[in-house]
Amino acid sequence: MKYFMIEGTLTDADKINDDIMKEHMAYTQKAMDSGLILMSGLKSAMSGGLFIMKAEDINDITEYLNNEPFNKYEIQSYKVTEFDAHYFNESPKQWFSK
Repeated sequence: MKYFMIEGTLTDADKINDDIMKEHMAYTQKAMDSGLILMSGLKSAMSGGLFIMKAEDINDITEYLNNEPFNKYEIQSYKVTEFDAHYFNESPKQWFSK
């Protein structure tokens, strides 16, 4: 299995509307439910998003991003970085709690 960090950068936020946002959220949730995405969130500057994904190879990530609504509507661009995971927190849910 390979691991990827994806950084999304908003290129045209004015195109976002309720329908596109709902499509984006549903698409992301489906990927989370299937185990493709570990976590996803907004940059604190609201300039895009970050997410951690795992897949057999980069082609799975490319296919996901090609069909991602923010990409389809030319709202966000993506930078993909593959990384090797060496250390894991045994309780990530607890790590993210306050």
